[in-house]
Amino acid sequence: MLKVPQKLEYAIRAMIELTHQGRGGALVPARTIAERQQIPVRFLEQQLGALSKAGLVESFRGAGGGCRLAQDPASITIAQIADAIEGQIYPVFCLEPSDHTCFADSRCGLQGFWADVARAVQQVFDATTVADLAARHRTASGPVLLSPESLLSRRN
Repeated sequence: MLKVPQKLEYAIRAMIELTHQGRGGALVPARTIAERQQIPVRFLEQQLGALSKAGLVESFRGAGGGCRLAQDPASITIAQIADAIEGQIYPVFCLEPSDHTCFADSRCGLQGFWADVARAVQQVFDATTVADLAARHRTASGPVLLSPESLLSRRN
């Protein structure tokens, strides 16, 4: 099955977390996002840097620093996040315009099929916003009975 790169998955989860935790423009430390989403903090910082460079996240260093969404979550599409993290995603290497390693290079009946798959994925990414996914997450997860901090302290 088509697999989304882990960097993109983490970036989307971070954006959902910022939607939930950063209400009213509150700054959320990367460490908090990493703990709540179980993402390695160093890896998350790289994704947040790319999202910041793309203008999707604002980042502030120092004591009391953190990050927050740079735009309304209803205006940020998954396509924008994917572009910031991965660039164009192709389901197979032969669709990438600069890749000519396939022996059939542009003379293959499968290429049209994979192009259809790529267009379908792109349409879903274009039509889905961070607010949409945050709402889905709230619905699916229900009320939180234990805080992430209490779960972390139980592991020790």
